[in-house]
Amino acid sequence: MRIAFHTLGCKVNQYETEAMKEAFVSRGAEIVSEDEAADAYIVNTCTVTNIADRKSRQFIRRMRSKNPAALIVVTGCYAQVAADALAAMPEVDMIVGNSLKSGIAGMVCDALEKGEDRSPVMEILPYDRFTDYEDMGIVSAEESSKCRAYIKIEEGCDRFCSYCLIPFARGRVRSRDPEEIVAEAKTLIGRGCREIVLTGINTALYGTEEGFSFSRMDGEEGLSGLEAIIKRLDALEGDFRIRLSSLEPTVVDADDVKKLLGYGRLCHHLHLSIQSGSDHVLKMMNRHYDTKEYLGIVRALKDFDPDYGITTDIIAGFPGETEEDHRETLELIEKAGFGRVHVFRFSSREGTAAAKMDGRVDGDTKARRGAELQAAADRAFEAFARRNMGRTHRFLAEERAGGCVSGYTDNYIRAYVEDENEEIKAGEFCDIRITGLKDDGVTAVRA
Repeated sequence: MRIAFHTLGCKVNQYETEAMKEAFVSRGAEIVSEDEAADAYIVNTCTVTNIADRKSRQFIRRMRSKNPAALIVVTGCYAQVAADALAAMPEVDMIVGNSLKSGIAGMVCDALEKGEDRSPVMEILPYDRFTDYEDMGIVSAEESSKCRAYIKIEEGCDRFCSYCLIPFARGRVRSRDPEEIVAEAKTLIGRGCREIVLTGINTALYGTEEGFSFSRMDGEEGLSGLEAIIKRLDALEGDFRIRLSSLEPTVVDADDVKKLLGYGRLCHHLHLSIQSGSDHVLKMMNRHYDTKEYLGIVRALKDFDPDYGITTDIIAGFPGETEEDHRETLELIEKAGFGRVHVFRFSSREGTAAAKMDGRVDGDTKARRGAELQAAADRAFEAFARRNMGRTHRFLAEERAGGCVSGYTDNYIRAYVEDENEEIKAGEFCDIRITGLKDDGVTAVRA
């Protein structure tokens, strides 16, 4: 039995794909590339934008063209919110919602055993039944990197930003048992993983849902659920570091962030979504903070470490966004000193509050504003990289290319380190000194 996957979207989807792969392998299946012939193709979809929906459909059709007799299985966020539309596609044989991914291996194996007599399958739980964290087991391997692995600690979001479908696709907040998180981390560290990335749909909401509780260890009284997890992981043995995939300023403030800065294994990098530099737009987005509060978090991080890496997301052309709003966002990019900025053009999602808002921004204006934001983001990265010139950073080697080894610094700068004699091995930490700019990162030498 040969199984192929294609994964779109966020780190949570990537993690869940790894969990599904391990479930298939435990049943004796062989995982093959999506470019190879397979008995079943599983498309783990995203629905954060219209483009993501379109890409999901394109890959579904592409998978069918590779093997007309194969079983085509669609899961993920697009499957959860648009199951009827997917069911109308003749290429689709099985649709499985987000909260049932742990059972996909069994469903697919049963369907393949039925052969040509199999019937179309749709397994979707409604929003009001998203009540428990779905246990997908301990993921012990990570295909994308031998030295970095994601650990999912939380599912769902209850912030309901006006532009976002994800709460409807992922449901309410559900947190993973801390013992499972620690056990997975120990397994990964034991297999040579050097960077543990904590991820979730809204990671900062870990442990905040009503009814969730866990036995506190000594010294954890008064800590948030997220900080308690970091404290436990920080105390584990081994040569590794911890990275947070993202934090939401809708959940944390400067005081919350300051509490995290004392953990020695935690990377000096946070992905802290801003979405807009205009308080007017943030209010329309239903983001529960303003730019002053956001910059307060930034200052707390930079006061702790001037080289602290901060990355973010920004939406261009939100309904009602004026040229003044756009100018304020450009100014905030410069003020915050971001290391990276991911710029997205607003994509109207049916079922969200923003889809009904007046003041739509036309496509040409969105494209121009997006390009201007991207140019500002590029300047911010260059300025951040230049501030790090000559500085020494801890670097995790990941891949070798030519006479260089590439990877990331603790503050999330992609570095290409000169290593003609291949003295630096993949999966090793070393200190490097940044020497120049290069494409999507910097050049460096071993310090």
